[in-house]
Amino acid sequence: MTGIARHQASDSDELAGALAGWNQDYTQLGRGRLHAELLHIQLVEASLIYEHSNLHLHENMTPPQDQVVFGIPLKVSADSLFNGGALAGDTLLVLEVGEEMEICAPGEIGMLGLTVDRRLIARVLGAEEQERLEQALGRRRLDISPLAAQRLREDLCASIGAFERAEYDPRSAEHGVRTVMSSLDCVLQGLDEVLLGPNQRGSALPRTLEQRRRLVLAAVEMMQANLDLPLSMLELCQALNTSHRTLQYCFKQISQATPQQFFLSLRLAEARRRLKQDPLQSITTLALDLGFASSSHFSSLYKRLYGEQPSLTGRRG
Repeated sequence: MTGIARHQASDSDELAGALAGWNQDYTQLGRGRLHAELLHIQLVEASLIYEHSNLHLHENMTPPQDQVVFGIPLKVSADSLFNGGALAGDTLLVLEVGEEMEICAPGEIGMLGLTVDRRLIARVLGAEEQERLEQALGRRRLDISPLAAQRLREDLCASIGAFERAEYDPRSAEHGVRTVMSSLDCVLQGLDEVLLGPNQRGSALPRTLEQRRRLVLAAVEMMQANLDLPLSMLELCQALNTSHRTLQYCFKQISQATPQQFFLSLRLAEARRRLKQDPLQSITTLALDLGFASSSHFSSLYKRLYGEQPSLTGRRG
């Protein structure tokens, strides 16, 4: 079931039962009144988690069935431990079902988490990326670079904020996949630095600049053929037989934009052409014909790109 659940807990038993699908047990070791908060955003085939507590706790937990779990501290006190090893601000946790784990924080701790269904991972990652993920699962904890850790924290916080502000719909499979792809890209950047040598990083990408350019041109051609029925990034990658990460990298190098930004710009450019050709047409009809959810959403995106409302373009046309 998709949706957003927020819990406030004042004792360890309340906190242990707050996260649906997990087997958890907390022991309070620090003196004082516990103030704990847990936010769980359940998506289609994935979930986002934010957890914060103020006291010394020992947590024993097991992830839900068929899920891979990625976790990184948002705030962590010194001498915190994961399975007996150091848990620092740049520690990436990579776990799956059946693996019991322990976190012991002698003070305040905040954690960010992403759980992803195994079937979704198989659909969105290429073979070499899945192989690196399996290596990471064998190690469970990896100390990634401060920059990679910060990118992942910022990405997870941005996604959580978008769902809380209702910019994203947790019931939407497209929004769920977009969230997972973005976060997995950050995770893989961190894994590359740890698991691959300098000469191997990016080896799964098309080797030459011309190959990358051709991939982008093929993607653009497919986008232009589907302006009225926008493809998801997953559908686009499957049609091009490439991974999301590869497509993102090539678009950034060739156009200095993401595939999503480029696709949106193509659709808005087509709307602008149609407004100039037929100034009297309905904005609502135009928006729906080009696959936008509503005329207000379309108008907002149009004004952001062109600095004017579509109705003004029509009047000028």
